[in-house]
Amino acid sequence: MGQKIRFQLNKTPEQIQKETLGGDQAQLFMANEARRLMAPYVPELNSMMVKDVRTDVEDGKGYVHYLSPYSRYQYHGKLMVSSKTGSAWSHGEKKVITTVDLVYSKPMATSYWDKAAKTARGKDLEKAMQDYVKTKGG
Repeated sequence: MGQKIRFQLNKTPEQIQKETLGGDQAQLFMANEARRLMAPYVPELNSMMVKDVRTDVEDGKGYVHYLSPYSRYQYHGKLMVSSKTGSAWSHGEKKVITTVDLVYSKPMATSYWDKAAKTARGKDLEKAMQDYVKTKGG
């Protein structure tokens, strides 16, 4: 006579998958690794852009937040000026994007630095994540 074996999962398949892949910790690891790989491409003014950064997990996804007030200005790589005066030096006013490109002094700095890093270092991020899952998640 054969035996009957019954399996009952104490967790949903989604919970098991999330835990196996590292869950929020894996997403935080990936955000921190992306931040590290992006750093050479981020424009800097007195190192503010690379220091005033927060990585976190929101709704199960890792994010890198550049908190410097001028990060949006630098990210688009275009001169932004006051909508009232046309001055780039205005503070506390709504600014509008012009067609004038910014010139960065840091050798690898560029606008849309996340895309530049993904192109140049995307495989490194993939490998780091695979290694993380192998060592931490499994």
